[in-house]
Amino acid sequence: MLDLALALVAGLGAGILNAVVGAGTLVTYTVLLALGLNPLAANVTSAAGIFPGSIAGAYTYRNVLREAQLRTELVLATVAMVVGSLLGIPLLLLLPPEVFSRVVPWLILLAGALTILQPWLKGRPVIGVRAVKPRRIVLVLGICAAGIWLSYFGAATGVITLTVLLIVGIHDLQLANGIKNLITGVANCLIGVLFLFIAPVNIPFALAIAIGSTLGGLVGGRAAQRFSPVVFRFVIFLVAILAAAATFLA
Repeated sequence: MLDLALALVAGLGAGILNAVVGAGTLVTYTVLLALGLNPLAANVTSAAGIFPGSIAGAYTYRNVLREAQLRTELVLATVAMVVGSLLGIPLLLLLPPEVFSRVVPWLILLAGALTILQPWLKGRPVIGVRAVKPRRIVLVLGICAAGIWLSYFGAATGVITLTVLLIVGIHDLQLANGIKNLITGVANCLIGVLFLFIAPVNIPFALAIAIGSTLGGLVGGRAAQRFSPVVFRFVIFLVAILAAAATFLA
């Protein structure tokens, strides 16, 4: 019973963190390892339990998403995230974790740094039809890559996704965070269900995390909408540093 309570609390913390920026998987994965699960079981159990929190976080952003004039980009981002997450599943089940261990911390740090620097990097907005296709190509490729990482390990997918959305021109951080919560929630739901059938998911722990992450997503999503852009960027950067450090030490 104590183990389930710890899993629930871990899910709560992960749900809050994921709704705000990402890297909630670091919380649940670490706790599940401490509770005796092997790395693969901890990873897939975390993924199966965390997706309700992402969906709950997206629900708190429903008004922001409803008002956005980015229907095409939202569909493209969702499809790219789902496709990427499906591509990442074979990597998780077949490849050793060491394959990405060297490059991932640097990728996370780069994503955090780009988020901080984005207001100075975005430059003058480009107007015209020519600007649309390249940005959409970058959106699809970047989000697809984030989706691959989402199903392979998941930690800091939110940081990477936010960075991609900002780079392609979605400069409103709250809108970008709402999109991030929605597309990661959809992809997490898909891979979480798949993992129930093809991977060693610990059902009791996954259910406890799901309850906690749902509550955390609702709390975190509402809290994130009160952040100023400057505070939001530094929160993203801080999470990126902590996630990179945890990955370095893993």
